[in-house]
Amino acid sequence: MKSIRTLLTRKKPVPAIVGIPQASALVLRAISELLRAGRAEEAEEQARTFQQAAGRAPGRGDLTNATVSMLAARAVLAQGRAAQAVSELDGLLAELTEPPSMPHYAMSLAVRVNRAAALCHLERPGEAETECRDVLKSLARMTRPSAKVELAALHCLVLALNGQGRYEEAEAVARGALPRAEREAAMALGCGLVHSLNGQGRHEEALTEARKSAPAYGQGGAGAIGLGAATALHGLGHRAEAEAEARQVLADCEKYLPPGHRRTQQTHQLLARITTDSPG
Repeated sequence: MKSIRTLLTRKKPVPAIVGIPQASALVLRAISELLRAGRAEEAEEQARTFQQAAGRAPGRGDLTNATVSMLAARAVLAQGRAAQAVSELDGLLAELTEPPSMPHYAMSLAVRVNRAAALCHLERPGEAETECRDVLKSLARMTRPSAKVELAALHCLVLALNGQGRYEEAEAVARGALPRAEREAAMALGCGLVHSLNGQGRHEEALTEARKSAPAYGQGGAGAIGLGAATALHGLGHRAEAEAEARQVLADCEKYLPPGHRRTQQTHQLLARITTDSPG
């Protein structure tokens, strides 16, 4: 845990500087915004179009194209095609070893975090945990680590620990990272914290955390915190409130998220438990 404590207490991590031309950076930013807005199909389409226009294979020494390839894999994952995302990210990691350089190494860490997230979706949390811890150790050895990659790795570690039922550990990581997080990162870590508290049966605390003023930045976060609130309400025995919350979450998921999204599936499962009064 030494490397994780180092990252959690780092005051102001300096974002990594990637050598990407300004015009291309604008395109990458636009694709990222589509992902943030929950428009994964459009994001994938734009990423694929960019790759075709570039007229070369993704990755292979080109940081711009490697970044687009990573965003395309993220869009694939957001649409529920986790196995495909892992396959694409594995290929990209192989390409990023040629030629070896610090920018390529830094990019590979971001790719590995995305790969860990896909592993969580595939219900392979043990592998995801190993990936996240390796990335965090690597970041701890860098003098200028990417703040964004650090927080993403910590969030993914929370997902992996929750996925293994190690809720106390997940809570500790989430609480340690939250003071440094903003916007989407804060929302994601907050959701992980709520999940960990629900997992420990501390539903009152989970509901309090879920009810904190934490706006969902972008449609991609639709229903995320509400799912935790509905789970807490169910755990507290407030069946009617839990069902109403869950149905609102489901409506948001179906409106803003791609078909087959994991959160939509989780909400259906929760509603089934609520309506049959089975333990949450």
